[in-house]
Amino acid sequence: MFVKNNILRFYAVAAFSGILLALPFLFAQLWWLVWFGLIPLLILIEKAPTFKVVVRLSLVSGLTFFATSLYWLYYTSVIGLIIVVAYCSLYFVFFSSVLKYILNKKKPSAFSSVFITASIWVVCEFIRSYLFTGFGWNQLGYSQFQNLRLIQIADFSGVYGVTFLIVLINAFLKDIILSFKEIILYNKKAVINKAALGFICLIMILAAYAYGDIKLNRELSQETIRISVIQGNITQHQKWETFYRDMILQKYIRLSRMASIDKPNLIVWPETALPGYLEEYNLYKQVSDFVKDVNIPVLIGAPRLDSYNNAYYNSAVLFSRQGKVLNVYDKIHLVPFGEYIPLKNVFGFLLRYYEIAGFAKGEIYTIFTLDDANFGVLICFEDAFESLVKTFVSRGADFMINITNDAWFYDSAEPRQHLSASVFRAIENRVSFVRAANTGISGFIDPYGRIISKVSKAGRQVCVEGFATTDIPVVNRRSLYTRFGNLFAGLCFFFLLFYYLLPARR
Repeated sequence: MFVKNNILRFYAVAAFSGILLALPFLFAQLWWLVWFGLIPLLILIEKAPTFKVVVRLSLVSGLTFFATSLYWLYYTSVIGLIIVVAYCSLYFVFFSSVLKYILNKKKPSAFSSVFITASIWVVCEFIRSYLFTGFGWNQLGYSQFQNLRLIQIADFSGVYGVTFLIVLINAFLKDIILSFKEIILYNKKAVINKAALGFICLIMILAAYAYGDIKLNRELSQETIRISVIQGNITQHQKWETFYRDMILQKYIRLSRMASIDKPNLIVWPETALPGYLEEYNLYKQVSDFVKDVNIPVLIGAPRLDSYNNAYYNSAVLFSRQGKVLNVYDKIHLVPFGEYIPLKNVFGFLLRYYEIAGFAKGEIYTIFTLDDANFGVLICFEDAFESLVKTFVSRGADFMINITNDAWFYDSAEPRQHLSASVFRAIENRVSFVRAANTGISGFIDPYGRIISKVSKAGRQVCVEGFATTDIPVVNRRSLYTRFGNLFAGLCFFFLLFYYLLPARR
């Protein structure tokens, strides 16, 4: 199969696999592509004569996938895009190398092979989500965020359960393609084996859909709370310019006054909506006077200065009806190279070329209280970290709020990819999610991942200003995922370990 003259063709096939996997993250309606997009790469891995070839082909596939699906990082830093794409692509190499090693050493049956393939991929995505502070963006399962019946299994498996099913089907279809000749010639043993494996895969998919049907037909909690989200649509170049400060603050106040007509229990502004530090008296007084005037609690995103510790925080601040600060949450999971410099002795030189905020890391998982309901706040991309959300819900949050500023990325694929993470966090923990994003997508997600409403103008949700008010269900039941965390990903790891320790097949 692998001839030197044809090697470029195989690189093209590897790249094609990466593109097929990436397209659903650019266009959500193409979610079905991931169910067979991995097949070309899996065939190449199985047929490659050496590990060297496997590494090269999987690297091409990984680079294509991440460069295509994360292209929007270009808007902030070309160097950042190159580093992130190169780093994340190593997980494709790791996956392919481990799979090739097991195929060569253990010679698994077709039945075992599909489960091994899916388990290795899950373990790779899990490691990517936690290693070096973690970057779990665009896991394959996220591509299914609109496939509500299927993804309800996330309340016990997390997003990793959906990823497992996707890779499982890809591996099965790959096996059918490679065994096509035997099936056509009716090799009885091969036909029976493939039919049995296909039946098991079908049962697993149908079971996931049946589980989803059961969950989606359940009645939601009758207890609700009314919340308004404000989408200011402040461009990134305006946010910290002194000339625009008054315009920005007055826009949020104006939109909030309009939202107050809906009589919400809470009004939410996006991340760093306050055009300055909370401690600046003039800014603080204007917000406080406004809150007292409308007599509605307001949660605002604001940079905050802790003069005692000489530290700056990216914070969420809750004002009471009386215009006083009730509680504060300081962002815990900061963006490396965006909000702080990791390993300053090594990377400190970057400060000469890029503006990096220099925020300090928060330490407290603040639980806010509002009308007998508790909620937690996630700032920026914190909703991409399932363990962080699980911790808030475990500590008593009845619903979650994500305030973010995605203005950096304009009307790209990033806001929609960010939304998909919130959908999964809602299902995993069976809590409602409220999203207030500076440029979008702002809206509300119920505990079953259904997007109840969004801020929208002329059919657009991104790069438009506005507000939305919705009654969200308040649920205080805890899901299996909230109780046990990423048990499913752990089971995948132990399955691989157990299989590796078994004697090899002859």
